[in-house]
Amino acid sequence: MSTQLHHQLRPIGELDDALHRRMFQLMAENYDKVTPELFRYDLMKKQLASLFFDDDNHLQGFTTYVVNPGGSGGQDYHIIFSGDTIIAPAYWGSQIMMQSWCHTIGRIIAADQDKTWYWYLMSKGHRTYMYLPLFFTHYHPALHPSPREEALRAVASAVSACLFPRYWQPEEGIVRFEQSLGELQPELIEGAYQKRNKPHVAFFLEKNPGFYRGEELVCIAPLYPENLNRSARQWVELGMETPLDAQYIGLESPAV
Repeated sequence: MSTQLHHQLRPIGELDDALHRRMFQLMAENYDKVTPELFRYDLMKKQLASLFFDDDNHLQGFTTYVVNPGGSGGQDYHIIFSGDTIIAPAYWGSQIMMQSWCHTIGRIIAADQDKTWYWYLMSKGHRTYMYLPLFFTHYHPALHPSPREEALRAVASAVSACLFPRYWQPEEGIVRFEQSLGELQPELIEGAYQKRNKPHVAFFLEKNPGFYRGEELVCIAPLYPENLNRSARQWVELGMETPLDAQYIGLESPAV
């Protein structure tokens, strides 16, 4: 097995059927109740995909992005919504996903530096949630809330109400769909419970007790470089040196 991964950033419209099938396969290996049709429908609502290939050019992971989905950006802020994020278990612990994500985020936020950028994340598993305490200073929800807690909660609620008006549960901070759109496989569910002695995992389980049914905990974090730890910040700042064209990510006009 190849032990190295390399990253490519591609527009969703440039992904061929073979990549679609492999992306779905990776999802199906980790999540139950995900159909090819549902996966493709959700994928086509995104703008960009980070793809992680091994040395044999086999896809071993991916994450997707969309800017201001459903008009969710505010008067003074933009939203980056991360979609499905998965990496093959053999590559858990690899730093390339963090590095490429931060680099891509830097390229996106550099497209318009006149507004605040937020990362909107839906987490139905503790591994996804753990990106927040590992890499950010201020985020919501947090085991140790920051002074910006209420402001972050307000943005998270406004975006959730825009994107999921029927399913958003503001008192719980949860998106609860009528039918599961995908849920962790049993061994991954059990893995979360086995780690509940870890404070941030225990907090995730407290905030999202129905995660095993595919319920999503809504999370948000400001995306200015100073809000990230040193290693993540370096990759964001490196990405900001090569901004994406504003029109490429659906903004009304290029940044000036």
